[in-house]
Amino acid sequence: MRLSLEELELRAFDPPHLGMPGWACQAGRREDEGRFVEIFVAVREGRIVDAGFLTNIPGHGLVCASVYCDQVLDKTVEEALALREQDIMALFPLPMQEDAALRDIVSLCVDAGVSSIGACLPQP
Repeated sequence: MRLSLEELELRAFDPPHLGMPGWACQAGRREDEGRFVEIFVAVREGRIVDAGFLTNIPGHGLVCASVYCDQVLDKTVEEALALREQDIMALFPLPMQEDAALRDIVSLCVDAGVSSIGACLPQP
């Protein structure tokens, strides 16, 4: 299911998942050229029960991080770790999928998310 331009605009001004979850969570952060995305996940019994983010990237950064958090919410740790950049990009309208700057931001979000979710895996 692709997001509409209206949905994306709403996320840019009032992004769901902005901030840290209200309970214990793992965090992953990625930075590039002064920009950052930090993804937080709260995991209970192997499933992501809450997700949040912080970023200093306006507009597309807020939208991408919010969409990423939507996609990992209620998934198992393994399912969430399987999400890739192309899975998130596929949710955007077709013309936006060609935007290299958007793809870079999605990549930051996914990398930050993998870092936070990967910390939830049991250590051998």
